[in-house]
Amino acid sequence: MMSPEIKKLLGELKQYKSTLYIVAATGILNALATTQLAYMIKGLFDGLSANQQQAMATLVPMALGLALVQATSRYFHIYLMNYTAERVVQGLRQKLQQKFMRLNLSFHNNYAAGSGGLISRILNDIRIIQDGLRVVADIFLYPLMLVGLLINLIRIDWKLTLATFLIAPVIAVILKNIARSMRKYIPQERDVMEYMTSTIKESLDGVRIIQSFNLEKDMGERLIKESDKYLGIRKTIYKRQEASGPVTEFLATAIVLCVFMYVSYEIAAGRSTPGTFVGFVASLLMINQPIKRVQEAYVRIQEVTISLRRIFEIIENESEVPQVANPVPFPKDWKKITYKNVSFSYGKEMILKNLNLEINRGEVVALVGASGSGKSTIVNLLERFFDPTSGEILIDGVNIHDIGLKDLRRNVALVTQDVFLFSDTIEKNIWAGDYNRTREDIPAMAKLANAHDFIMKTPHGYQSRVGDRGNLLSGGEKQRISIARAMFKDAPVLILDEATSALDTASEIEVQKGIDHLMEGRTALVIAHRLSTIQKADKIVVMKSGEIAEIGTHKDLMSKEGEYFRFHSLQHT
Repeated sequence: MMSPEIKKLLGELKQYKSTLYIVAATGILNALATTQLAYMIKGLFDGLSANQQQAMATLVPMALGLALVQATSRYFHIYLMNYTAERVVQGLRQKLQQKFMRLNLSFHNNYAAGSGGLISRILNDIRIIQDGLRVVADIFLYPLMLVGLLINLIRIDWKLTLATFLIAPVIAVILKNIARSMRKYIPQERDVMEYMTSTIKESLDGVRIIQSFNLEKDMGERLIKESDKYLGIRKTIYKRQEASGPVTEFLATAIVLCVFMYVSYEIAAGRSTPGTFVGFVASLLMINQPIKRVQEAYVRIQEVTISLRRIFEIIENESEVPQVANPVPFPKDWKKITYKNVSFSYGKEMILKNLNLEINRGEVVALVGASGSGKSTIVNLLERFFDPTSGEILIDGVNIHDIGLKDLRRNVALVTQDVFLFSDTIEKNIWAGDYNRTREDIPAMAKLANAHDFIMKTPHGYQSRVGDRGNLLSGGEKQRISIARAMFKDAPVLILDEATSALDTASEIEVQKGIDHLMEGRTALVIAHRLSTIQKADKIVVMKSGEIAEIGTHKDLMSKEGEYFRFHSLQHT
């Protein structure tokens, strides 16, 4: 019975059915040519033995023609199937990447093996599926070749064929036991591979910290431990994969020797010819290849099924931010953003508890509080990186859940402490704010972000590459490019998530100039640990354990001598 995973794979293949028809036709043609060529060996050998020149003159050209058909059909059969396999797996890779980008932050934060594990699925599992897809071509070729060679054997000597294939049930039992044992170890192998990929990725992403804290040995030992576990599992898999080979080959050798003895008696009695022996043995030896290919395909399907299950676990994962079928547009002349009885939890842990907050258009609202108090969650909910557990967020009475997700995010610009730049040019990173705008506006935005001068000092100006995650630039330079990107987006709502907290004083002054330009005329939500940067905010929201402890201006909150006063005093002692 076909597994659900294989049915899904066949669904992916449907769009290439015209090519698969050619693969099937060339596979059938190859099988017919191969089996007929094998049968002709009997006639060729008998003609050679009896010195029948006329028969040889007919058979040789026929054999040559069959060999040409065999070679040509095999070329197109394998070439087209390999290319189709590439197209299918590229489609799966693209679906996975698109899915990764749609899955909400809760999924990414909670995924056990992290981004390295997801990379493992998009690389290692897809590779296994690709290798397995090539076996699809064998479905059209080797079973038919097996049948054709079996017919050859029956045509040559049916009694000998029947006796020979009494051993077939033994081979079938061996294959069944191997497949059953493989199902246990393959999922373990995939899981360990995920953690190995994750460790390698961490070694690259965290190389600065690793070197600083002398953790090279620790990370090396971690990978060695995971590698040893992986090798142990692979050793078991290889043992089971290859166990059938020696058994079937020994049986095949024994059968050939028995055939040799039998035919020698038949020739001596005048009931057979040397051509019968050669033709029978040739087809018998050739039949070993389709048997091994079918055996390999059976084992490979077990691997592919498990990898498909892991791939479709992600593709069909429902941890996406839901979207309504008929979204309403983002309100044009909106006046107010309202958090109404908003709660949010990670599992059983409550992050926000029944939060109520109003943000008027044009206000600068600062969010302060201890780590884990819910500040980042407030802004993440506004962009719908995940949705509230309960309550709602409204823009002039319109629930953001009812606004198209792209439309909502188009109206919100984000500048974070941990700046992410694409491994591309400075120009492309700024332009990423809004590809619908002309790139001619980029220098003007860079000037407002206080970035133009340093950009022009780079080797190629705006065409200079920033390196992986922007590592060719300083922290302040990266931050100013991210501000220019946010300016280029020109969104009415701005989120500043501790945008200057990681910078030195000189860099902070430069970046702050850009931020001041960025905030002009916009509604801003500012998360800041340095209270000196938000004293001019229209409204300061003090968070404590997922709830609003205080709210007011800097002057009001200082006069109350509450939580904000305590934070302020700690930073100025």
